[in-house]
Amino acid sequence: MLFMNCFGETEDVRKNFAVDIDNVLAHAEEEVQRLFQEVTGEPWPTGMYGSAGGLDQSSLDRDCLETIFARFHEESIPRLPLLPGVKPALELLQTRYRIVLITARRPHSRPQTLEWLTKHALPFDALYHTEDKTTIPESLVAAIDDHPLHIQGYREMGIRVFLMDQPWNRSIQDPDVTRVCGWDALIDCLQVRPNIPEP
Repeated sequence: MLFMNCFGETEDVRKNFAVDIDNVLAHAEEEVQRLFQEVTGEPWPTGMYGSAGGLDQSSLDRDCLETIFARFHEESIPRLPLLPGVKPALELLQTRYRIVLITARRPHSRPQTLEWLTKHALPFDALYHTEDKTTIPESLVAAIDDHPLHIQGYREMGIRVFLMDQPWNRSIQDPDVTRVCGWDALIDCLQVRPNIPEP
């Protein structure tokens, strides 16, 4: 939303909404599991998740872990599928908020990430690559993420938090965190759907 200031300049008055990418916009878990099986030659361990730090916390050899991460960032990003409802939800969200994408992907994956965003024609206003998502130079009013540590960081900053429901974050039971099961649910929570007059 733009308005004219006293100098005759237009300013964007939308507040900033932080949006994660992997397992919030893009399905990444299945690709991480596929890479694990390809690199190790072993079946995916039952009860383990690769996302939200699952591989980091595993007992996997560090060199093997680095190979998986490197291949994910270099090869996998362009082919990741969207979660259902992402594009129309972002288009609605952008009418009220600046969409600030914040990903823990490594900075050298920025070209692949931008290519993926362009390929899917996803609207956004800024893109940051950082492990500590609360350190970006933008004031955030809300955020959606799937990673328990990032959720905790946003909560400590007093930011309104939405948790994209995933199996690896089901232990989070914070009354100040709104769990959403998909993008339609988030849009309903935020009440940003246009009012369509009944015929």
